[in-house]
Amino acid sequence: MPPKASASAASKGGSAKTPYDVYFEAFDEVQKRNPKILGPMVIRGITRTRGEDSESEEDDEDSEEEEDTSKYTADEMKTLRYVFITKERESHLDKMKDYVLGEQANDMVMMFNTSFSYGIRDGFYEYRNVSWKKLKTPAEKFDSLFAYTYLLKMYDVWMHDNEGDMEDMVEGLAALWKGLLKKSDEKLGIDPEYTRPGVLALLEDFQSDLEMADFEFDYE
Repeated sequence: MPPKASASAASKGGSAKTPYDVYFEAFDEVQKRNPKILGPMVIRGITRTRGEDSESEEDDEDSEEEEDTSKYTADEMKTLRYVFITKERESHLDKMKDYVLGEQANDMVMMFNTSFSYGIRDGFYEYRNVSWKKLKTPAEKFDSLFAYTYLLKMYDVWMHDNEGDMEDMVEGLAALWKGLLKKSDEKLGIDPEYTRPGVLALLEDFQSDLEMADFEFDYE
C-alpha cells in the first residue's frame, strides 16, 4: 500500500500531480479541518499482486521511503480506507486492548485457547449491559465500539476456537452497530469523507471473517 505523506511533499519540482498527490491533498484538508485528529489508521491498503511484490523482505523494510507513488492509479487510490484517530479514539483503543486481552495485554507472547474465546463472549455481555449504558453520547459510543470491534477483529481466535454458543454475541454486536450507524456523522463525531467509509470497510472485512467461521453479522 502507498505510504501516507503530505501532499506538499508528494509533488516535487512542479511536475503534474499524480492520483496519489490529488488523493492526499484532499486527505490533508480534511485532517486539518479537525484539530482533534492525531493521525490516520489504515483500514485497507492497496493490495499488490504477487508479480508486483517481488522485492525481498529486506528491501521491503525501506519501501516507505523508496516506493514510487506515481504508479498508483486513481481507481487504486479510491480503494484506500482510513479512520482518523483522535485523542479520545486512541484512549478507547488502549482501554479495549486491555479489556479484550486482559492480563495478556502487555505480554510479548500471548496464548489463546477456548477459554479465551468464552472470555470474549462473556466480556461482550458485560460491555453491552454495563459499559455501553455508561457512554453518554453517540460520539463516545462510536469511539468505544470502533475500538472494541477493531480489537475483536485483530485477535480473532474466538471466531474459530469455540464449542458453540457464540451466535448471540455476534448478533448483539451487529445490533449495536446497526443502531449506531443510523446516527448522523455530526453526532458520531466523524468525517463523512474518510472515517465513515473507513469504519464501514472495517465492518465489511469483519463480516467476511465471521462468515468464514459460519457466523452472520448483519450490521446494516
